[in-house]
Amino acid sequence: MDNGGPHCIGFGGLRVDDAIEEALLGVVGPGTITAATAAAREAGERRDQVREALSRDLEAARYAADRAFRQYDVADPANRLVAGELEARWNRALAHAVEVEGKIATHDAATHAPIADSASRRFGLEPQNGLGCADDGCAPQEAHCAHPHP
Repeated sequence: MDNGGPHCIGFGGLRVDDAIEEALLGVVGPGTITAATAAAREAGERRDQVREALSRDLEAARYAADRAFRQYDVADPANRLVAGELEARWNRALAHAVEVEGKIATHDAATHAPIADSASRRFGLEPQNGLGCADDGCAPQEAHCAHPHP
């Protein structure tokens, strides 16, 4: 289609993507990809640790709210001052539990799917058998590696 403007050549397809991938991997190298995979794995472990800590905080907050309720429940309703203070403590404990639940929800929403596993499989870095070769089962090991296999 000619609209009188500068001409544009469009192209695409798998061959172009493959060529770009090969050029990128030639520059980046497997060592960099392995380091990035390890860094992503460590970040995932840190996210898991944060999630576990938040879960422990939530358990403690729920326990505190339950304890505050039990104290409020056994208070003499005729003693309004004590009952009012216990009810206020119970409400604060419930609010804290809701706050921790919100932190967990925010953390879970911010947690991205791990890309390290899919990237390492795509580039054939892992899993490896004991010989240092990717063992993806798609072809005999001889097709993947230069050294002989037992």
